[in-house]
Amino acid sequence: MLHSSIELFTLEAREFAISDEKTGEKLSNFTKLGPQDIVIGDRAYGTLAGREHLKKYGADYILRMRGLAFKVYDEKGSKIDLMQEFSGLRSWECGEITAWRVMNGEKEPVRICALRKDTMNEWKGLKRLKSSGLYVSKLREAYNKYIIVATSLRKEVRTEYVLDLYRTRWQIEIAFKRLKSLFRYNEMPARKAENIKTWFYGKLLLATVGETLVNTGRFSPAKGSGGT
Repeated sequence: MLHSSIELFTLEAREFAISDEKTGEKLSNFTKLGPQDIVIGDRAYGTLAGREHLKKYGADYILRMRGLAFKVYDEKGSKIDLMQEFSGLRSWECGEITAWRVMNGEKEPVRICALRKDTMNEWKGLKRLKSSGLYVSKLREAYNKYIIVATSLRKEVRTEYVLDLYRTRWQIEIAFKRLKSLFRYNEMPARKAENIKTWFYGKLLLATVGETLVNTGRFSPAKGSGGT
């Protein structure tokens, strides 16, 4: 598996690692983090362990929540039903609450922001879930109606901005899809770990050269360039 973190606005690789297939998607795969970073990740990364990992490096985060990732509570210690909390939102309306999570026996506040999808995007999301082969429970279907993220960003950053920043993460998804389609990253021609690593590094080199040529306008048909 290739684990990679990418700078959102430049799409440059920050850090990457190659592991066996038993190593899952988790934030502890990345260590080049600091107080100036805002880590954005999808549902796979929205775990308590992931947040604790980022806390060690002082990095902020915007991480999408899934139904059974972890429980959140109100000030009195009662469990919060997020679906009930955000049920009043209309299409493309944002909302947020401050809840508390429990980690190692200690309570810690967490800011939770939500965006209600419109009917079309809700349908598309449900279609993707069903086509993935995953069991679509009632809770998963309910969560599909929203984009819900947990963030460490302070209240000075408006709810709309938090959710807008999360949605820009799609640019990274597109970058990975381009790499898979152009360079066939998802096809493994070998079984031995060392051979697979060699293959990966060769593909990365090819992708780097290709991106460099495109970004420097090597093939630009600008007037007077004299190119052929």
